[in-house]
Amino acid sequence: MFQPADTLRSRTFVGLLLAQFLAAFNDQAIHASSMFFAINTNTLSKDTAISLMPILFYAPWALFCTLAGYLADRYSKWNSLVFWKIAEIAITAIALLGFWLGTHGVSFGPYLVLSTVFLMGTHSAFFVPAKYGAMPEILQPHMLSRGNGLLESLSFLAVILGTVLGGVLSQIFRGEEYYIGLILVGLAVLGALASLLIRRMPAANPQRPFPPYLYQPLWQSIRTLLRSQPLALAVLGIAFFTFIVAFMRSTMYMHGQTRVPPWEEAQTSEVVGMVALGIGLGSPLVGFLSGGKVELGMVPIGALGMIAATLIAACALDRLPALLVCITLIGFFTGFYIVPLFTLLQHRAAKTSKGDAIATSNFINVTGAIVASVLFYLLVWAAHLGGITPTVRPTAQLEGELAEAPEYKEGKPVRIVLNVDGTHHVIQAQTNGHRTREIDVETELIDVFGGGLRVGDRVIDRSYRLAAVTYHRVRRADQEPKPFYDESGLPRLLFVGAASLTLLTLLLLWRQMPDLFLRTLIWLRTQPRHRLEIEGWNRLPEKGPVLVATNARGLEACLHIVSATDRATRFLITEEANLAGTAGWWLRLAAQGASLGRWLPGANGTDEQFLQRKMEQALSHGCVVALTQDGDGMMGRLLDKLSAPVLPVWYELAPRPQRKRRQRIYILAGRLLPAGSTLAEVEREWQRLAAELKQRAARGGPLRHVDFVKH
Repeated sequence: MFQPADTLRSRTFVGLLLAQFLAAFNDQAIHASSMFFAINTNTLSKDTAISLMPILFYAPWALFCTLAGYLADRYSKWNSLVFWKIAEIAITAIALLGFWLGTHGVSFGPYLVLSTVFLMGTHSAFFVPAKYGAMPEILQPHMLSRGNGLLESLSFLAVILGTVLGGVLSQIFRGEEYYIGLILVGLAVLGALASLLIRRMPAANPQRPFPPYLYQPLWQSIRTLLRSQPLALAVLGIAFFTFIVAFMRSTMYMHGQTRVPPWEEAQTSEVVGMVALGIGLGSPLVGFLSGGKVELGMVPIGALGMIAATLIAACALDRLPALLVCITLIGFFTGFYIVPLFTLLQHRAAKTSKGDAIATSNFINVTGAIVASVLFYLLVWAAHLGGITPTVRPTAQLEGELAEAPEYKEGKPVRIVLNVDGTHHVIQAQTNGHRTREIDVETELIDVFGGGLRVGDRVIDRSYRLAAVTYHRVRRADQEPKPFYDESGLPRLLFVGAASLTLLTLLLLWRQMPDLFLRTLIWLRTQPRHRLEIEGWNRLPEKGPVLVATNARGLEACLHIVSATDRATRFLITEEANLAGTAGWWLRLAAQGASLGRWLPGANGTDEQFLQRKMEQALSHGCVVALTQDGDGMMGRLLDKLSAPVLPVWYELAPRPQRKRRQRIYILAGRLLPAGSTLAEVEREWQRLAAELKQRAARGGPLRHVDFVKH
């Protein structure tokens, strides 16, 4: 029987890593090589190709999200993982055929290659929900954060290599692109073989019927995700990640084109790829530092790091080495932000609908990317309209007939010859190591697929001067001229805008989880000293009021309980914890701000009634309230008076090791008890959890060789 592994060296996980790495590489390699092939064969203009590629790749994510989620849950995820790796061989074979036809003068060839971008997007739309949905089935919960960190790291490394090598191979095999197709087919075969290492896992929901209305489950899944507090936090946070990546990519491309002289496309792509490098470095570190749990305290660290690095990048746009460091840091801190959210989504989504949840998340992510593109366009339009980007006046104008077909190099016009009153005027793009003359052909929407300018067309050339570069804008004589703007200062403002949007998102996540920053302080305090081993917290309801009843005593122990939950949790601070606790003053101050108040054992009834009213108010708002063991029976009295389900939690501190290693703390959540449960029932559940812990240690399980100390 298939069981999740408690090691990253399991055959299934290694097979998934290899299959995913090669899939992500081929995704980006086909993306880049198809774009350059369409540009180099003059099938599409450069701007059209750049705009079309994301649409072709991400459209299937929206079109097939419901079907992908259904298949991932209805059948074994092994089916989707292996089938689509085999399908990848067929897709790359189509790309090989298209490259071969295109290099032999068949006009249909480049369009066949472009179709494989859509097909690889379809591949990802079905492969990704199965991949992420299978992670909780492949790895034990305490290994999920580390597994996700490694998976994300290798995925983004594959993105970098695929993007860069896709462009490099396009240059090396210019005119012989079918060699690229052969390489892609070979990698697809290796990926398919790697997928066979994955062991077949049981279907999560084998009785699920096919939906009568294909997109009905999408809206139901969106409502389900947004009603669950942990899932809403994860989905909205991940959607912002997709949004900001798309926004920053557009900003960096604009920055490259507004440099004097403008950057080459390859240089811009390399700078953008540094984000992926940073994510590849940060993600495995996050998996290690998470300590075997969903560590939401890292999310603010990631967001604040992204904000700081983005603001510094805005000041360093003119200094390329400093900019590269900042871009890498943005990616590095993005790993701190995204890995806990992905892990939370996988951990919290229902076992029978994990594929559905991740497919729905992909749909929301695509929506976020579309919103980013629309927002970027609107901001640029507003900058033009408001005078932030000043209009540049033309320095000269020529009108004549196009004497020769425009000459293109890598999709950019480099030579145009005009016949002006019988005299040929040659407009030649100059490079000489530095691009000092740029040519751009203005086209209307109807000309996008129409082949552009033709010999004999009446055209007008307007030239503009910005610093040391002369820009030529060529258009048909019957077209209205488009304004030419100096956009060199706009990327700086867009970087500041991206930092502001990140801050706004962090504040929204803070509103969704009011103790989010407290969790960061708890992690900073706990990580060097303790290792939390948690289990059973999937029994904590996703919404609604809950009482967490724990045997933990002291402020620091109570904060460990808060850290173990994935919902905002209110708690009491007892006098003994406030005076005798070892937590730093800064953590005590933050805890007081996030707590329900202080409880002094032996206080009069008025104080207890006041605290009871505060708890009732918190529970009425659907909060989680933690009750810790006290010295005068207050927990028992409150359990009798408060009406909410009770989750007993056993807290146990292992003996401190002789060597300077972190001390282990075990936090086990038991069975959810109904409202009105007594303290005696809670204590019986504590005893059961403590006994189970000892039995597992005696059997040599994950908690072996530990003598537990009872409080």
